Amino acid sequence: MTKHLPPDSPVIVAFMIDGRPMAVNGLCISAEPLKIFTKDLRTQDIKYPQSVVLVWHREETVMKGEADAVSVEPYKAGFVLSIERTHVAEVDRRVYPRYPIETSVSIRSVCDMKGSQVISLSQGVTRDLSMGGAWVDVQPVVTMGSIVEFHIKVDGEEMSALAMVAHDNPNRGGNGLEFIDFYGDSRDRFLAYLERAMKAA
Repeated sequence: MTKHLPPDSPVIVAFMIDGRPMAVNGLCISAEPLKIFTKDLRTQDIKYPQSVVLVWHREETVMKGEADAVSVEPYKAGFVLSIERTHVAEVDRRVYPRYPIETSVSIRSVCDMKGSQVISLSQGVTRDLSMGGAWVDVQPVVTMGSIVEFHIKVDGEEMSALAMVAHDNPNRGGNGLEFIDFYGDSRDRFLAYLERAMKAA
């Protein structure tokens, strides 16, 4: 476990509250048992135990851990989440075939500005899609490392995923997104959409 997420590693904890995805920034302060420190007050709103997704960087690689947050306790000027790890994997959309599909999408991002959270909704167009992620032409470009909601609507169906911004290219005017998790049955419907799109191409 230590080799995956050593102490002092910045980590993002993503979870759902009232059907809405949330992502908080934290810091690993203990590897075994796994404990994450955060100042985000929303961790008090989690109903424990709660399934969460952990996202962090290991050198140039984006790592994802599917886990359970089992408790939260006050600690110094914030809180400590106790985590039970269940699965660790590398996030890499290159393992999935990419399809040159252009379609409209929306990206919802939450960023911290001077202690307040600001929600930004951007419209964009995909240049390629896969089950692992997408390249989206979007303005303004979202900062690399941000956690965003990815929404797509095709054939009357809405599909959503939680994603990490793995690449930002202001010159090209877009972002490379790595999907972390799909909401509800969006994964199956998204796969069916990709299959239909390629057959029609």
